[in-house]
Amino acid sequence: MNGFAYYNPNPKGLTNAYDCVVRAYTYFFGVTWHKAFFDAINWCAERGLVRWNFPSIYTQYLKDKGYQRHRAPRKGITVGQFRDEFADINKTYIISGPHHLTIIAKKDILDLGDCSDMVMFAYWERQ
Repeated sequence: MNGFAYYNPNPKGLTNAYDCVVRAYTYFFGVTWHKAFFDAINWCAERGLVRWNFPSIYTQYLKDKGYQRHRAPRKGITVGQFRDEFADINKTYIISGPHHLTIIAKKDILDLGDCSDMVMFAYWERQ
């Protein structure tokens, strides 16, 4: 069984930058932190939006990129339970939970800390 791996693409190594959305995009799209940040900011600017890291905004951003939002498989499921029971080792997922986005890739949670116990709300997946 896989588990957790530390992942912090923040160019300054910051761990208190409130950049979980950008960190998730870096891995999901395979881009640098700067590319992910400025792509999100520019997407928002084109629409007159400011809160690039707000759930309704990143949901629409990902939809515009071609990724469908899926509800959690059941109410109250944690990120760790999703990883163990539903995640495909060949897919990468962005997982949303309370005030946070994280990544599951190769059945590992990639983040600054192990958020296995965080209840998830939704997810997006790519091959």
